[in-house]
Formats: sequence, structure tokens, C-alpha cells
Amino acid sequence: MNPGPLAGRVALVAGGTGAIGRHVATGLAAAGAAVAVHCHRSAGLAAEIVRECGGGLAVCAALPGERAAERLFATVEAELGPVTILVNAAEPGGALGVAAVADVEAGTLERHLDGVRAHHDLCRRALPGMRAAGFGRIVFVSGALMARPMPGMGAYAAAKAAASALTRYVAAEEGGHGITANVVAPGRVAEPDAPEPDDPALLEMSRALRQRMALPRFPTAQEVARTVVALTFPEFDQVTGQTVWLTGGEFTS
Repeated sequence: MNPGPLAGRVALVAGGTGAIGRHVATGLAAAGAAVAVHCHRSAGLAAEIVRECGGGLAVCAALPGERAAERLFATVEAELGPVTILVNAAEPGGALGVAAVADVEAGTLERHLDGVRAHHDLCRRALPGMRAAGFGRIVFVSGALMARPMPGMGAYAAAKAAASALTRYVAAEEGGHGITANVVAPGRVAEPDAPEPDDPALLEMSRALRQRMALPRFPTAQEVARTVVALTFPEFDQVTGQTVWLTGGEFTS
């Protein structure tokens, strides 16, 4: 048994097959947690990440939806035990495109808002078990766009802001049960050797962000994940209702 700080804890990583979610899952496992890696469709990739974790559970669920969330948690609880750590690193459906508010199609906005609904469904299902355990850690991976508008990102930013606000309400309401809830908000996330985006609008956004940053580069997915994992440790019980900005020193609020 791993004697790490999360030994005996069960963690569910929603969006666990994404770049950040993958590193969160392996980081939680390294700290001793039994990890369930959630995916929307990529069951094979989720199973691969579970192997990287040295065990755990791969589970697919098409969120949002209360019934889907119920099936997801019931499966994890039956295999691993009660979930006391919930990390939501899922991204809104569809490609991250640049479009002015006047040009955003209704379907696009709905896909982004599905992320808010899914976060609500996950928190609502996780909280009773966390209350019963007297311990809970919820971390939502948001984005700095919710605080510093960049033209063309309104739908994405609005959804991230809504789910972030929901997380802070959970912190205010559940602290008496030993539950913390925090937001981690990176700016752009990039791997060191990744090419620049092909979209000219995204390329210009990246250039504008660099000019506003104190540090010389964007954080990697692994660096974001380290912050997320740290916030789940028992000793961080006085950190709740906070937004941790991983923006390289960029002014965000």
C-alpha cells in the first residue's frame, strides 16, 4: 500500500483523459489515492491512464445528467469505495474556437454550458458521501479567461465562470463538514515543444498574453496538475473557496 498523504482515499477525476486530467490522475495515485479515471468516450485511453496509475478504475459516462452521475458514482463506489476527492478537469464539448458573442451559435453555447451542468451533477452526487466521511476535496479546473476577457472567447469564459462560482458556493456551504472546494485557473496551457496554434486568432491571443506575463512561458499540463493535486492533501484544510491563478504573473483581477 502506498503510504502517501492520500492513502485510503478514493479520487474521481472527471475529464481524466485530457492533458491536465491525465497528470492529475497519476499525481493522485502517486500520493496514495485509489483513482477512478472518467472519460466521455475514450475508454481505451482511460484504461491506459489507469495502468499508468498502477491500478484504479476506468469509467465512461456521458455527462451532464443526474442518472449518468449516479451510475458513475455507483460504479466507482462498488469497485473502489466512497469518493472523497473530486477533481473536475473536463473541458466543454467541441473545439475551442474564437467567435464574437454576436456570432456564437446556440448549439455552441449549449455545449459549453453542459460543462456547468455536469459540474453541478458531480458535486451534488459527491457531497453526501463527503459529509458522511467528514472529509472532502473538490477542485475545479477553470481558466483565466473567466476574469480577463479576450475577444472571441465569451461562451467558453461564461461557462468557466459559472462553474467556478458554483465551486466557491460549495466551499461556503460545506466547510463545516470538513469539505474544501477550490478553483485552479491557468491561462494558456502548453507543452514546451508544442507548435503554435494554427488559428490566427488564437496565435494573436497567445502573443498578447505573453506580453502581459511576468514569466517567460505558459505552464505545462503537468505543472497545473501539481497544484490541483496539492489542494487535495489533508494539510490544505484551511484553503477553500479560493482561485489559484496559474497565469505567469499576468494581472487577472
